Amino acid sequence: MAKNKIKKTLIGSIAFVLILLNAVQVIITTIPIGLLRYIPNKTLQVKIIEINEVLGNLFLYFNSRIQDLMHKPEYKVYGSKNLKNNVWQFTTLNHLSWADIFLFCYFTNFKTSVPRIFMKSELWWLPITWAANIALAMPYVRRRKKEEIIKNPKLAETDKNSTLKACKVFELMPTNVCGFIEGTRIDKEKYINSNSKFRNLMPPKIGGMGYTLEVMPYIDTLTDITLIYKSEKRSFWNFLCGEMNIASVTINTYKIPKELRGVDYSNDDALREELRSFLEMVWDEKDKIIEEEKKKYEIESVF
Repeated sequence: MAKNKIKKTLIGSIAFVLILLNAVQVIITTIPIGLLRYIPNKTLQVKIIEINEVLGNLFLYFNSRIQDLMHKPEYKVYGSKNLKNNVWQFTTLNHLSWADIFLFCYFTNFKTSVPRIFMKSELWWLPITWAANIALAMPYVRRRKKEEIIKNPKLAETDKNSTLKACKVFELMPTNVCGFIEGTRIDKEKYINSNSKFRNLMPPKIGGMGYTLEVMPYIDTLTDITLIYKSEKRSFWNFLCGEMNIASVTINTYKIPKELRGVDYSNDDALREELRSFLEMVWDEKDKIIEEEKKKYEIESVF
């Protein structure tokens, strides 16, 4: 038992160091190139992002090879034919662990563009998020609390305009925006409190996707990723130690209705319900997939 624990600790420590070194090299290589993006020339800006897109994909590729080397994963993928690399898309996935992004990128690397995540403005000081902003134009956004907007309605317009400005470059090339529509990692307590009508998912939250579709109306494809792990251990350390190396990914794509793009959801209940219905249709299919995968892995619950 002690020997096995020492082995897992060694695997986790080496995996962490290798991933850290990979992150450091992508920060060092992409930031100097990315700084050229601030020269006001659209052709140059697109070329810079394309170069850093290649470097970003190489970073994700080496992360996957680290997983192969350290974890000997037994991953399964279904629906990889649905992945698209030349469209504006919003990618969503169910949120089970801090490791979700590693599993997601393992199968989508080079098959879609590097996922862009709307990063919280509070994280601007982190080297990896700063590099993502400089190199790949991943925008920082400041999400105001409802109470703040009620007190000062102009804040909502200011935030929207700053996001529109940050996303302007995405009009020039196909982009993949990524987000967790459940809003948070699922666990038993959160699931119960959410009063979800789904067996394996919390209700989809429309705020993040609605905001994205409003400021980026050219996004016309929803790529839905369903993740399942066999292990009940879900911490990032469990992932590093190789204890989450049996998992599956199912990929589906949906056309986003035109009437749901480029509209302001903030004060339109009818539009919000229309978007919610669309996402709940996706969630119904996602719930069925999870039920089937649970049977394959002989597990009772994903959380």
